[in-house]
Amino acid sequence: MDFLPLTKKEIQKKGWHQVDIVLITGDAYVDHPSFGTAVIGRVLENRGYRIGIIAMPDWKNVESVTVFGKPRLFFGVTSGNVDSMVANFTAFKMRRSDDPYVPGGKAGHKPNRALIVYCNLIKQVYKDVPIVIGGIEASMRRFAHYDFWSDKVRRSILEDTRANILVYGMGEKPIVEIAERISNNKDLAGINGTVVITKELPEKKKLAPSEEEVINLKDKFTEFYSFFYKQQHKVIAQPAGKRYIVQYPPAQMSSTELDNIYELPFKRKPHPNYKAEIPAFKMIANSITAHRGCVSGCSFCSLTLHQGKRIVSRSQKSILKEVEKVAAIPGFKGHISDIGGPSANNYNFDCKINWLCNRESCTFPDLCHNLQMRTKDWIELLERVSKVKGVKKVTVGSGIRYDLFMADSNSKLLFKRLVQSFISGQLKIAPEHSSLKVLRAMRKVPLFSMKEFVNMFREINKDLKKKQHLLPYLVSNHPGSGIKEMKEMKKNILSLFKFIPDQVQSFFPLPMTLSSVIYYTGIDPLTGENFFVEREAGKRRKQHRIFLMK
Repeated sequence: MDFLPLTKKEIQKKGWHQVDIVLITGDAYVDHPSFGTAVIGRVLENRGYRIGIIAMPDWKNVESVTVFGKPRLFFGVTSGNVDSMVANFTAFKMRRSDDPYVPGGKAGHKPNRALIVYCNLIKQVYKDVPIVIGGIEASMRRFAHYDFWSDKVRRSILEDTRANILVYGMGEKPIVEIAERISNNKDLAGINGTVVITKELPEKKKLAPSEEEVINLKDKFTEFYSFFYKQQHKVIAQPAGKRYIVQYPPAQMSSTELDNIYELPFKRKPHPNYKAEIPAFKMIANSITAHRGCVSGCSFCSLTLHQGKRIVSRSQKSILKEVEKVAAIPGFKGHISDIGGPSANNYNFDCKINWLCNRESCTFPDLCHNLQMRTKDWIELLERVSKVKGVKKVTVGSGIRYDLFMADSNSKLLFKRLVQSFISGQLKIAPEHSSLKVLRAMRKVPLFSMKEFVNMFREINKDLKKKQHLLPYLVSNHPGSGIKEMKEMKKNILSLFKFIPDQVQSFFPLPMTLSSVIYYTGIDPLTGENFFVEREAGKRRKQHRIFLMK
């Protein structure tokens, strides 16, 4: 199977005179299942559609979107694997010098607010061709949202791009239905996992406060966000001028459907047109996605709002088949660098009531008794993968949610098996903070003592005569955190780890996350609690530098 066409010459070689769908992405085209454009492209190809990809278009040149001419059906547009503003700027609003999703890793290929820019280019040339937007930038800006860079609430990106429909979350199922409807000249309203703008109110909807009110009044913004967060699994309609922004319930996927997607004929490497190395590909080339979704619902993270809290896991058979393909690639050196998902040890987690509840998180304010943790399944999967011919080492590169790991039955025995065989020198964990006040703003409750976990890790390594380390991921400037809380955390971390970790990230108010709302308003819209927020740039830098001071 060839790469999906990236140039006009490639479609001519196939004997095509026109493509059905053109996918535009701000990233390089890497034909690997960890890259969204490749996945969508392969899914559509599998349904018989002719696909062309325009990667990293020259956003200053309108001709860059005309590579394949006018597509028969539509343009599918994404900024790439990361929101373009996050890709271009740091948490201190300084322009980044790197971009791991392009050849050579150098920034500058992607415009600010890439979705809007790319769609405007298309509209200049092809006014009558439908546009479908998707990916994380579209997903997390689907309704009015606080925008950190402009420090204001912006309207839905669906309005700014003038696209026909927005796909939120993981878009494989919606994009197929969209393609079929456009092909048959059918209306696009009513597709799960999508947002549209209509003139008529749908039946059986939940009506939100108007977009104008939400943008201009902070109390209406918090009211809307609480409404959205609690009603997101229903049909939501929000008045916007004389029209309505309508979101349909999330698209659901089964384990079998997930298996089928990952068994599509990915080349698992960048398009051969690229000569320079793509850093993001190097990092995940030999990693395997085992599941989707995250049960935690941490306020600073976009995962639950994007992928949902319901865990959908691939079968061990499908994962082993993918590992065999990787092991057969010329040059493979025997190391599977990761097997996981949003949180690696969530693999095969299930719910006693089939995820049919109104809880916003399975772990906050306490651990839900309906959550079925199956850490043993994940450890056994790692062990089975390690026995595949050609595989010498399997490691957990993405880290674990350690308190969930230790909350499982037989956790001590399972932890020893993990430490003994599946760590490559260090294990990443994410306590994020030590202050209970800050953790509450993050919607994280320590389910297991970090001190006990650290001591257990050291004891196991001592028994095994191994020199391995824990690498804690920490966050500064999150709502609730001030200089005092950072100094206390530094003291706690030093007492536990005996070193100052360099994995301290300044909080980033990602669009439509709960933390971004708290950052903007100082209020948790779900509980009404007030939290201190450090917004002054100099003080944010000072707080962030606490860990660097002696």
